[in-house]
Amino acid sequence: MSTDKIVKFSFALSLLTIVAAFYKILHSEYAYLILMIGLVASIVFLIIAIYEVRISKRINEREKIMWTIGFLFMGTLASIFYMLNGRKRIIAKQHYKIK
Repeated sequence: MSTDKIVKFSFALSLLTIVAAFYKILHSEYAYLILMIGLVASIVFLIIAIYEVRISKRINEREKIMWTIGFLFMGTLASIFYMLNGRKRIIAKQHYKIK
């Protein structure tokens, strides 16, 4: 599976944390399971996204620090912005594979 597909899939699954929070408020039976899946997917996405930012040669060091701080302290908001806007510019024409 390519890294691009892993990033997109883990991002989509990480949005489950929002749904799981709603189900947790309603005391749904499987809310804990949905929450755990979403949190693991969020961690996978953040690790890969931070790695992509750190190896990018298209952005300067200050922007790399900004993205890293954004991912760590404003995870969901920074992740949405990264997927909608930043990723195209950061990894443009970079091809790499996780072994």
